[in-house]
Amino acid sequence: MAGADGKDPWRVMDALWGAAAPPAERDTAGPVAFYGRCSTEDNQDPRTSRAWQFGVARRFVEPLGGRVVAEFFDLGQSRSVPWHRRAEAARLLELLKSPDRGWRGVVVGEGTRCWSDCRIRPRCWC
Repeated sequence: MAGADGKDPWRVMDALWGAAAPPAERDTAGPVAFYGRCSTEDNQDPRTSRAWQFGVARRFVEPLGGRVVAEFFDLGQSRSVPWHRRAEAARLLELLKSPDRGWRGVVVGEGTRCWSDCRIRPRCWC
């Protein structure tokens, strides 16, 4: 993204601060995994909930060259349940250990659907 003068504003800021950004390893989001969650409280419809979360996630990554190649969606789980105790989230965490998983990032449709602990959210790409 270039500023009005045609320069990258972040590069200008890095020069002012004397910090150089590391070179990008990849210029696109590439293959990503989608994670979503729907509780059954308040009569949430799992199919509708999954569809809008998935849609938001796709609209986020596709302009960046990303594509969703794996999906993890927990039903009937509160956001307060730790990831390792949710079936699909636990499966996603296990696959994170594998370099052959087929995706290099995780995208969610709405962070508040996934985490209840605000200390976790800032570390995640959502």
